[in-house]
Amino acid sequence: MTASTNSNPRFMIQLRTLGRLDLGGVPTEISSQVIGQPKRAGLLVYLTLAEPRGFHRRDTLLAMFWPEMDTARARQSLRQAIYIFRKALGRNVIVSRGDEELAVNREALGCDAIAFEEGIVTGRAETVLDSYAGDFLAGFFVSGAAPEFDEWVATQRQRLRS
Repeated sequence: MTASTNSNPRFMIQLRTLGRLDLGGVPTEISSQVIGQPKRAGLLVYLTLAEPRGFHRRDTLLAMFWPEMDTARARQSLRQAIYIFRKALGRNVIVSRGDEELAVNREALGCDAIAFEEGIVTGRAETVLDSYAGDFLAGFFVSGAAPEFDEWVATQRQRLRS
């Protein structure tokens, strides 16, 4: 997995998190499978944007998205979400490192929030203005997720708004 500029139009799949949550470059029925379920959508957004960017431990994801479940059921829920991502978006979008780490392949999935951040760093005002369509995950809520997820969303929202 390598870093890349996510404002590059070569991305066929584009995760939009600024303003309305959306998944571009895929048919509506595929988008609905991936982001139509809030916990699944939250997981994809977190894998894409959580820092440090890159691989995240499965145990961290389990605690964040399935805190009330026993470990076996939580792991099954995570495996199911990853299966759906890979089936809908292609096997190369979610990558594994060993059995315990997952990441989004930034070569396969673009994200407006990352393009926004990169536009600020590189001084490309047109990218920044084009990318910011509203607050990060405006009106988005994941029922049953740990409070840390809500705190992470609020922190990202404030950071990107600033």
